[in-house]
Amino acid sequence: MTDSNVIIFDMDGTVLDSAPGILESLTYAIRQLGHDFIPGAETQKLFGPPMNQIVAKLLAPFADDRVDECVHLYRSHYREHGLYKSLPYAGISNALRYFSDRNYSLFIATSKRQEFAEKMLTYNGLFDAFQSICGTSPDGKLDDKADLVKTLLASLAKPPSSVFMIGDKRDDMQAAQRNAVIPVGALWGYGAVDELKNSGALALADTPWALPSIVDGLLPAAGYSARH
Repeated sequence: MTDSNVIIFDMDGTVLDSAPGILESLTYAIRQLGHDFIPGAETQKLFGPPMNQIVAKLLAPFADDRVDECVHLYRSHYREHGLYKSLPYAGISNALRYFSDRNYSLFIATSKRQEFAEKMLTYNGLFDAFQSICGTSPDGKLDDKADLVKTLLASLAKPPSSVFMIGDKRDDMQAAQRNAVIPVGALWGYGAVDELKNSGALALADTPWALPSIVDGLLPAAGYSARH
């Protein structure tokens, strides 16, 4: 392996199980608007896109269009409480160590705000596993995951020979395809098999322990190489 092989990881649902904190902060924010909101099994399936899209769907049944206000309430609560309710998935540290030992360059591209992503990875002892963390900004310019990945790739010192995107949701797979990156679906996260297959996943990993053999196996046929 050489350092020209790059792996971009999504964070929520791929590296960290952040569902407990997200659900707690969403529940707080929506109840602050006066709604009797109880998160159900379907709520977690909404995770992945930017928070304003998630909140809009959750407020729709209440005919409430106060999306910006709700997102502000969510982020205020999440900053103080929710972001500390995340845990690394079993086996993800081993996978990261495997790739690092073989000189893969590891990055994070997440729809989470940059501030939150850095704090969460630091809190869980994983910040130093990645060369850089690419989260979204308050101005919303990088809320589209494809734009986020494009920006990350453009920041690299030299074009890599192969790039992988590992994520658990449709947005991750589509962002990979739009940037000519190899899309690998993470089945332990918040997405579903059909969602990942239908959005272009080239391979699916049942657990983090399966990632090394899948990524290594795709290298010889790396028809997706980053275009700059």
